[in-house]
Amino acid sequence: MPSFSRALVAIVFVVSASFVSTTSVQAQDVAIAAQAGTTGLGGGVIVGLTSRVNVRSSFGVVPGDPSFRIDDIDFAFSFPSYWLTTVDLYAFGGFHVSAGGLLITNDGNLDVVGSFEGRSVVLGSTTFTGGATDLLIGTFSMKRFQPYLGIGIGNPIGKRIGVNFDAGVGFGETPTVALLAQGPLASAPGSTLQSELDQEVADIQNDIPDWVKYYPVLSLSISIGF
Repeated sequence: MPSFSRALVAIVFVVSASFVSTTSVQAQDVAIAAQAGTTGLGGGVIVGLTSRVNVRSSFGVVPGDPSFRIDDIDFAFSFPSYWLTTVDLYAFGGFHVSAGGLLITNDGNLDVVGSFEGRSVVLGSTTFTGGATDLLIGTFSMKRFQPYLGIGIGNPIGKRIGVNFDAGVGFGETPTVALLAQGPLASAPGSTLQSELDQEVADIQNDIPDWVKYYPVLSLSISIGF
């Protein structure tokens, strides 16, 4: 985690602690929320520690298996699910600063399966024609636990129904890419498919921009307070 983000996390937690110690602790009001955003669809629980400090934990999952065709290859994606736990500090009104952690399940892996039955595609420097059982199995591996910083508008505590927005970022690492060929094309004697894929992976890995290590978190939620 970069030093500047460590410093920001420390500042937020120190200030949060001072608010907890100097603000009279109220009864622990609770709210639940349904949300949608870059961590998928899900929900969460929010507990009010003081009039200015909440603790929030939410879970999200991307429904279904989105698919796309890229260069005549049909790719089906399987996304991990996401846990986000934060301390939310309300400086004024409904505006808050958040610090915590983003946990990505499935070891942080985004899995993809590619098929190209009956189509000729160029992989590396060679053209391959796919059969019914020829598959490309890929993994896009992210850092599983990422420190998180964010801001938001809306306080679910103390409201029967609320609308809240959060924006932040998880501080991860540059993802790693793996790609494996499976099927008759890969297992045929003298096949160069896997070696061509290895070259493709090397090119992809080199082309990953530095900003991809930061996972953007945007969410809109509707909450019900108790």
